[in-house]
Amino acid sequence: MPLGRIVFFVAAALLAAAFVLPMLYAVLSSLKPIEEITKVPLQWLPENLDSLRPNNYTEPLARYKFGGYIANSIFVGGLVTLSSLIFCTMAGYSLSKFSYFGRDAFFMVVLMTLMIPLEVTFIPMLIIVRKLEMMNSYWGLIIPVMIAPFGVFWMRQFIMTIPNDYAEAARIDGLNEFQIFGRIIFPMCKPALGALGILTFMSNWNSLIWPLIVARNRDLWTIPVGLISFQSEYFKPLNFIFAMAVVSVLPTIFLFALVRRRLLEGIGMVGIKG
Repeated sequence: MPLGRIVFFVAAALLAAAFVLPMLYAVLSSLKPIEEITKVPLQWLPENLDSLRPNNYTEPLARYKFGGYIANSIFVGGLVTLSSLIFCTMAGYSLSKFSYFGRDAFFMVVLMTLMIPLEVTFIPMLIIVRKLEMMNSYWGLIIPVMIAPFGVFWMRQFIMTIPNDYAEAARIDGLNEFQIFGRIIFPMCKPALGALGILTFMSNWNSLIWPLIVARNRDLWTIPVGLISFQSEYFKPLNFIFAMAVVSVLPTIFLFALVRRRLLEGIGMVGIKG
């Protein structure tokens, strides 16, 4: 085997270990008592089977209302993802298939917003949410992030690859623009929609700062905010934190495994047409 391939495989193995080992340690630590987690030197495996603590998973779900945090994350993430798929596709369709004054200028504005760090927008968004009296509500968690500039860009690039002949034939048959969008364009965007859907859901699932700002009520907390609540100034229940961190990762892993093929198809099919 050539030396270059050996170096490549060794580097790939080290990179994979850098990602896998922390997750493996988190899974193993989620079953330990806190005394074994804090033991020095570092101990990977539980000392014996009797020391396993499955209640590290059950106790936070009941005692710290972590089941409610999971439900909130699914509800908020699901609505944000659904709205993003619909509105970003509509915007992408408009920017790619229609000619009107200011279209290109508006698209340039969309591209420029991609360069702005999300944290910079939090203060203006917070002021608007407070003025609209949406603080401490599901509306405040959902509405400000319903449409992302990346989603508009993503869908516009994909829809540009769809030939105009489909829409022209539909117009000849008497369909209006909403019917063309709903019956022809939207179904043809499935690969891009699948990729955008999983990227949007995972981004919203892992979001911490915005839910932490808006949701003052504990009943509105999402998973990242719930994990932060486990830590106090004088005590950190590491066994619960590891267990709930594992639980919080499982839905995204399941979702990725379920639609990974569509994700790769969507990434491969989205072009760079200008």
